[in-house]
Amino acid sequence: MDRELKRSFIASCKPDEPVGPQDPRHYDFDTPSLRLRGEPWRERLSAVIDFAAEPTAQLVTGLRGSGKTTELRQLERDLTERGYRVVMADAGQWLSNERPLTTEDLMLALVLALFPDGKPEDVGGWVDEYAKQAWRFLNSKVELQGGIAAVKASLTTDETLFQRVAKQLRDLDGLREDIHELLASAAKGSRDQGQELVIILDGAEKRATGDLDASARREEFHNHWFASFILQARDLKPPVHTIYTVPPFMVRRASELTANFGVELQFLPMVRLYERDGVLNLPGVEAMVEALHRRVAAKHFADPAIPRWLVSRCGGYFRDLLRFLTEMTYRVGEAPRFTREHAEQAVAHVQQNYLQALVLEDKQLLRQLHPSRKFPDDEASQVRMDSLLQGFKMFRYHNGGPWYDAHPLSWAELGFADDLPDWSRFEGTG
Repeated sequence: MDRELKRSFIASCKPDEPVGPQDPRHYDFDTPSLRLRGEPWRERLSAVIDFAAEPTAQLVTGLRGSGKTTELRQLERDLTERGYRVVMADAGQWLSNERPLTTEDLMLALVLALFPDGKPEDVGGWVDEYAKQAWRFLNSKVELQGGIAAVKASLTTDETLFQRVAKQLRDLDGLREDIHELLASAAKGSRDQGQELVIILDGAEKRATGDLDASARREEFHNHWFASFILQARDLKPPVHTIYTVPPFMVRRASELTANFGVELQFLPMVRLYERDGVLNLPGVEAMVEALHRRVAAKHFADPAIPRWLVSRCGGYFRDLLRFLTEMTYRVGEAPRFTREHAEQAVAHVQQNYLQALVLEDKQLLRQLHPSRKFPDDEASQVRMDSLLQGFKMFRYHNGGPWYDAHPLSWAELGFADDLPDWSRFEGTG
C-alpha cells in the first residue's frame, strides 16, 4: 500500500474530528428506515423548539466521540432550512479545566456566543446593535482593555481574563436580569428580521469535569455542574431558545434535572449493534460498515468479513472503529490490502488500552451488568457509573428504553468471550 493512500486514510479517519452534514463522510444513523439510536435525538430537540410558544432551554449529552457535534450541526442545518437563525458556539474554548464550573461561566458564554468575530459594523443589523449593547454592559461591569472589536478575541484567547470577568460578574447583583435583557434584545432583533433565534452551546461538557482529580475533588467539579442546572436553573433559561451540552455523568441525576430544569436530559446513545438480548443487530452492523466505507473503500479490504468483524468489536462507538482503521494503516506495510491479521492486531492494540484501565471494581460491576444490560440502582454503583461512562468502559443504548452494556473489548476479560461473534459469523457477507 503506497504512502499517499495511507496518508489519505489517516486524514479521513481522525477519531476526534466531527463531520458536518455536508461532508461526504457523514452518515445518518437516525433515518426513519434505521432508527439505530432509538428516538431520533435531533428530531426531539427540533420539535421542542418548533412547537413552543415561548423560548426553550434544553440539555443534551453523550459520550465524547459519540457524534454530538455532528448531530448538532445537522440540527443547525434542519432549523436553518425551516427559517430559524441558529448560532452554534464552542463553549469549551472559554471554560477552564482548572476550577469547577460556575453558572456565570455559562451566562458569559451565552453573551459571547452572539458576539460577532471581528468588527461588529461589518455584520450590521441587529448583530451590530447587540455587540454595542454587550460591550456597554461588560465594560460598565468589568473594565476591559481594547475596543469593541477586541472583546470576543480577548476573552477567547485569554482563559485567565475570561475567568476574571466571570468572577467579577458573579459578585454583581441583578446579573441574571441584565444578561437575560441583553439576550432578549438580540432575540427580538432577529425576530424582527423574520428569524427566531436559537443558541447552541456545544463543547462545554468537555471542560471542568475534574476527570484527572482524586474522587473527592472530582465530586466537587461534578456538583458544580449539577448546581448550575438544578439549583440555579432559572439563570440558564434566558428568553431565547438555548441548547446546552452537558457531561454524561449528569444522567445519574436525570430525574432532578427534569424536575428543576423543566426538560428531559437527552442522551445520544451508541449505534445499536447488538439487541438487548445479545443478538447481533445486522442492520446496525451494515450501517456502520457503510459509514466506514465512506472513509475507506471496500476494495482496500482483503475480504468483506473484515470491516464487519471490526464493527462487531467497537460496540457502536464509531470513534473506536476509526481507531482500528488508523492502527491498521500503521501496520499494513507493503501489503496491498488490509487483512484479517491486520484487523486482529489493531483490535488487540486498542483493547489493551481499555483493559489497562479496567480496575477490579469495574470488572465486578460489569460482570453483573453484561448479562442483564441493566445498571444496578444501588448508590455505590450509581456513583461508579460516572467513571464507567467517562472512561468508555460502558455504553448506553436506546431500544425500547435506555439500557447499558460493557464495551465488547472487555467481554473476554469479564468471562464472556463466547458472546463475541467470530470470523465465521461474517463469512459470505458483503
